[in-house]
Amino acid sequence: MNETQQKIIEATEIEFAEMGYGGASIREITKRAGVNVAAINYHFGSKETLFKEMVRYRIEPINRLRIDMLEAAQEKSGGEPLPLREIINFIVRPLLTTLINESCDDFRFMRAIGKSMAEERPFMKELHRDILKEIISKFSKAISESLGNPGFEKTAYGMHFVSCSMLGVMMQHRRLQFISAGQIDLNDIDGLVDHLVAFITAGLQAVSTVNTNS
Repeated sequence: MNETQQKIIEATEIEFAEMGYGGASIREITKRAGVNVAAINYHFGSKETLFKEMVRYRIEPINRLRIDMLEAAQEKSGGEPLPLREIINFIVRPLLTTLINESCDDFRFMRAIGKSMAEERPFMKELHRDILKEIISKFSKAISESLGNPGFEKTAYGMHFVSCSMLGVMMQHRRLQFISAGQIDLNDIDGLVDHLVAFITAGLQAVSTVNTNS
């Protein structure tokens, strides 16, 4: 990605974070990026493409890191199931560490993706499936094995709850400051990740034991 494209993507993040997808304006993005509409049309073509490229620019390197961490741990384990908490850490930590570090105090990408995904436009669902296809496949298998293979339904529910938990944290991260009465630092990445990993791990373990016949 060249310098102009990067400036446009960064401006896109700010606009989507403030306005959501529906309220975002190409004209406002051009002002923020210091470019003209022709530059956006040349490099991206449309607001939909801008959104897709914004997500890919941030998420694809994170997904590669997640998969590399998982595969390295699996190779080291010699085929034995990995501890569940370790697997969840591979899903959560690269995402939140990268996004909070890069967006500093405004958490713009977290807000942009959270606010826009909440609009549930068809192309966003397709993008979500495309970006997470490999992650879901590899991590579902690892999680199922770690839980003793509780069955497809429980694993599917579990992965759904993992995704919703992370999306909720991204959408509502600033709310933590209100809930904690300002006592928790929103940039305490390790604290956030440690608590979220513990929460998701316990939730997956609970879901795996649900008796649907009662």
